[in-house]
Amino acid sequence: MRNRKSIKLWGTHTSTVLSITLVLFVLGLLMLIGLHSYQYTNSIEEGVLYNVVLSPDTDDASAMALKAKLEDKTAYPYVKDVHFISKDEAAENFTKELGDDFVSFIGHNPLFPSLEVNLKSNILDANNGNTVKQFVNQLKQNEFVEDVVYQEKMVNELDDTLRKLVWFMIGIMALLLFVSIMLINATMRIAIYEKRFTIKTMQLVGAKRGFIIAPYLRRSVLYGFLGGLIAIALVVLLVYIVNNQLNIGIDFAENRDYYIALGALILVLGIVISFVSTYFSLLRYIRMSDSKLY
Repeated sequence: MRNRKSIKLWGTHTSTVLSITLVLFVLGLLMLIGLHSYQYTNSIEEGVLYNVVLSPDTDDASAMALKAKLEDKTAYPYVKDVHFISKDEAAENFTKELGDDFVSFIGHNPLFPSLEVNLKSNILDANNGNTVKQFVNQLKQNEFVEDVVYQEKMVNELDDTLRKLVWFMIGIMALLLFVSIMLINATMRIAIYEKRFTIKTMQLVGAKRGFIIAPYLRRSVLYGFLGGLIAIALVVLLVYIVNNQLNIGIDFAENRDYYIALGALILVLGIVISFVSTYFSLLRYIRMSDSKLY
């Protein structure tokens, strides 16, 4: 009889922890997918080249001065990289692509020196259009700049895609968080339901509310912690397997801080949701009349 009781108790504990684990695992996995989707979109945005075409008579000193100005984080905090391409370098690159020495054929180098600029992804926000146009117009005001060439349509599409992705992920996260709260709450209520007569008996013998709920709250914190810990381990294992099998190329060292923050968030959510759900479930049964216990 005692063994049967112990088995039932362990079964209750195990099922509660596993229920919390499953919910947190799905939530953590979705957050991870959201993180890497956002990073992938950012990498595409930062790969967009803004070709600053300089006038033919621009000397290297003036070009390097403009390059240094663009690299000034105070004046241009959203500029990521700037690369100067001289007329000769442009001719070499064009010759490699063309497969023929066009300079010898023409007799002179018709290409202009230029600066290749990459912008940080955070420039593509709600003010994307204005910010990029301001940047381009500001450069065009320079006496050495002939034109700024970039894929405007692609930039606008990326901006639109990023905003849709962000709002989509926020919506999905909010929905899943709500579902997670409801599922964990239901799990904790079922676990407390089995103890309703014990709780009522403790009340009848004069036990105070704090004395009654303290053990259950401590247990709920343990449930949430264990569930979060197992969920983190499962997410890490799944990502490791997928990364190795599909050769996705996830850089774990580069994303370490994000993963630590994500793991901490999963743990905190597991503990907080479990704690709050247990607390309100306990209050419900403590306030419940004897007739409603059956």
